[in-house]
Amino acid sequence: MASETTNNKTVEANVPKEGKKDGKKRLDTLRVKVNAAKKERDDLNAKLRSKRDSIMGFYNEIDKLLKEARVHKETRDDANKKVSEFKIKRDEANAKIAEMNKALSSMRGVSTGGMNRREYEKTKEEAERLEWKLQTSPVSKAREKVMVRQIETLAIKLADYEESVPVTSEAKNLDKELKTLRTRADQFHKELLGQSDRGEEAHAAMHEIYKKVDGKREKAKKAEEIFLETKREVDLAHEKFVVALNELRAEEDAQGIKRTRERREQIEKLKKDQEEKTDDLMSALKGGGVIKTEDLLFLQDLD
Repeated sequence: MASETTNNKTVEANVPKEGKKDGKKRLDTLRVKVNAAKKERDDLNAKLRSKRDSIMGFYNEIDKLLKEARVHKETRDDANKKVSEFKIKRDEANAKIAEMNKALSSMRGVSTGGMNRREYEKTKEEAERLEWKLQTSPVSKAREKVMVRQIETLAIKLADYEESVPVTSEAKNLDKELKTLRTRADQFHKELLGQSDRGEEAHAAMHEIYKKVDGKREKAKKAEEIFLETKREVDLAHEKFVVALNELRAEEDAQGIKRTRERREQIEKLKKDQEEKTDDLMSALKGGGVIKTEDLLFLQDLD
């Protein structure tokens, strides 16, 4: 350092040897302080980046969950639409069945056994219901025997009615059409129930996803709060670094060492802008808002 630099006007040639040693010692001490402050700030910046990545990870997961929820919503809406369609068809078929039953009742009147047409239809429906349950549902042996006896008893009543009332060809044709129509109405009802179950399953799955989304948002909000707190720590650490750096530069200036001030001015302006942005984001977060990715990147930019 005994040389003389024309551009920086560094003059140290006439500095006493003891003065040089003291000056170097002060510079070394200040540089250690600057490096320690820089390390503390950089470590906090690394922590800040980790929190930023965590927040972005939460929102990426939320986006995926919402896409999945939209699929379930579309399924639910489609099922609900089909439920309405099958309900209309079933109700129309049942209304037609009621009309046909009324027509058959007027044709056949009352049997000699005392059973009227309405009772006959109810008995027939009960027999068909038991037969269907026996064929499609798992039942115990004891229960199966009881159901078989019930079906046989109902079959005898139906046969007695059919033998005791006058049956015209028109009534036979109407009976046949009624049976076909009843089968169709049952099918519409079955389809309705199937679509209803499909819609309920999709609706339940959608709401389970919404619960997960709420949980992710709550975690993201907490992570954002920690992010802003860490950002304040970074700002304080940066202030310590700047103070230490200014001390070092002042000592360098005192010893005739010149350095550019442009970079320091840029950093100071950025720090001020970041502090203002941090206050704005903290207010928005308390009001239920979220931190945008570009804001995270802006607050992270310190190096």
